[in-house]
Amino acid sequence: MKTKYIWTLLPCSIVIWVSGCNQESNENVGLSSEWTRTSVGSLDEQAKLQLDSSLSAKQELETTLKANLLASIQADGPHGAVNTCSTIAPQLAKSVSDQFGLRIGRTSNRLRNPSNYTPVWMESVSDQQDDESACFQKSDGTLAVSYPITIAAPCLLCHGESNNVSKEVRTVIQDLYPTDQALGYKIGDLRGWFWVEVPPIE
Repeated sequence: MKTKYIWTLLPCSIVIWVSGCNQESNENVGLSSEWTRTSVGSLDEQAKLQLDSSLSAKQELETTLKANLLASIQADGPHGAVNTCSTIAPQLAKSVSDQFGLRIGRTSNRLRNPSNYTPVWMESVSDQQDDESACFQKSDGTLAVSYPITIAAPCLLCHGESNNVSKEVRTVIQDLYPTDQALGYKIGDLRGWFWVEVPPIE
C-alpha cells in the first residue's frame, strides 16, 4: 500500500526578507567589473521597483514549486519530488521569468542538477555561504538579488544524510544526477539560493 504524505510541504525554508541587502560590502574585490554589490539604502527609485519585482517573482516560483512538489510526493512518494525538480522546476522557472520579464533560477555550492550553476555576480555569495539576501547592480542598470534557502524537515527526504534517505530516492537521484552533491544536510543548513536578475525598467 502506498504511503500517504499528509503533512504540509515546506520543501525548504525560504528567507524572503532582504535584510542582507541593507549592508554595504567590500566583496566587490574579484567581482566582474560589470557588477557591484550594493545595499537597499543605495538604490534609487527605479532600482527599488526592480527589487520589488525580484521578490514577487521569487515568491511566485517558491509557491508554485511547493505546490508541485507536494502533489508529486502525495501521488508518488518522496522520489516523486526528485522527478519534479528534474523536469518541472526548470519549466516553472522559465514560466516565472516570462511572466515577470526577468531571469530567475536556483543554485547552490553543492549542486544536484549541474544546470543550476551559480551566476557570475553571486559567486562570492556561494563561496562564502552567505545566509542573507544580497543585492548587486550591473553597469547597464540590471539589479540582481539572491535569496537564501535553508533546510526544513521535509527537505531531508531527498537531502538528508545518505543512510536516512530511502533506497528508492537514492536510486532515482543516482540515475538522474550521477554527480550529485546534495545529500548530507541537516535542518537549518543553508541549502542554496533563489537568484533573480531584473533588467532596467524602461
